[in-house]
Amino acid sequence: MTANKPDIPIKIAICFPSGPMVHVDFMISTAIMMQHTPDVEFILINNKSPNIALSRNACVAMAQQAKADYLFFLDSDMDIPPDTITRFLSHDKDIIGANYRKRSEKFLLASTENIDSPKELVEHGLLPAFFLPTGCLLIKMSVFNHLTPPFFFFGLRTQDNDPKSAVFGEDYVFSIQAIKAGYKLWFDMDVTQKVKHIGQRPYTLGSD
Repeated sequence: MTANKPDIPIKIAICFPSGPMVHVDFMISTAIMMQHTPDVEFILINNKSPNIALSRNACVAMAQQAKADYLFFLDSDMDIPPDTITRFLSHDKDIIGANYRKRSEKFLLASTENIDSPKELVEHGLLPAFFLPTGCLLIKMSVFNHLTPPFFFFGLRTQDNDPKSAVFGEDYVFSIQAIKAGYKLWFDMDVTQKVKHIGQRPYTLGSD
């Protein structure tokens, strides 16, 4: 008789670019999330760099070297709900994340500034996206096999007869590359409603 082989757990690299220190609420919420996520082998990857684009590319390289199945970008100023990874995985999407409020007294979302109130957002399920911020983002590692490195860099757009230039963040550039490669981007709105962006206070969708 041949013994049944145990199921091989999904391997997820939690990648958090940072400075020399991280917020304690980030650390605690991440630990709780890991405890509440069954059948997953987690790998913690940290890269310290003042250049966030270089840091994210380094995280991808380390996740590839570790032979991870997924890369979970989690910024060190995020406080996430315990079921974040479980919910993301349940949708079986190539690229899925959470939207979140900017660290601003005025209500502004990381992905768009065209929404004036959390009441304008759906509360549950999936929402198609044209741009995903990378503060809380799950990506199948196979995605990077179909993109051209560097995967993250700052973009600059200039317009004729316009002295102003628009600078695009590394997360916007990644989103555009992924869409051009044929991938769809998604928000999990249940996680979006619960995630906190830590500033002088935690900014949630419902906070004033």
